[in-house]
Amino acid sequence: MNPKTLSRLSLCAAVLALTACGGNGQKSLYYYGGYPDTVYEGLKNDDTSLGKQTEKMEKYFVEAGNKKMNAAPGAHAHLGLLLSRSGDKEGAFRQFEEEKRLFPESGVFMDFLMKTGKGGKR
Repeated sequence: MNPKTLSRLSLCAAVLALTACGGNGQKSLYYYGGYPDTVYEGLKNDDTSLGKQTEKMEKYFVEAGNKKMNAAPGAHAHLGLLLSRSGDKEGAFRQFEEEKRLFPESGVFMDFLMKTGKGGKR
């Protein structure tokens, strides 16, 4: 083989390898949807009420279920905090428990939230 042909073959092999790695179409483990935007709105303390944020989070969980995807880590905890701030301690506890069930590594923090002011007292 001459050097020019060898160079072209090497280039084609590199392009094929990069194409195979880049476009595997693997879907995400979690559905994020509007969750990051809802968290951001809450953190920047704009005029979005707790009720509207809670509605958006509940809609997010419906969307995730419709897409047959898992909710993102922290989503149940975030909804729990919103519910706690609005006075629904039982709803908050349910969300914290769900976060613990889905993401056991969050258990210590969820227990902390349930024992302190963020989650109220059991």
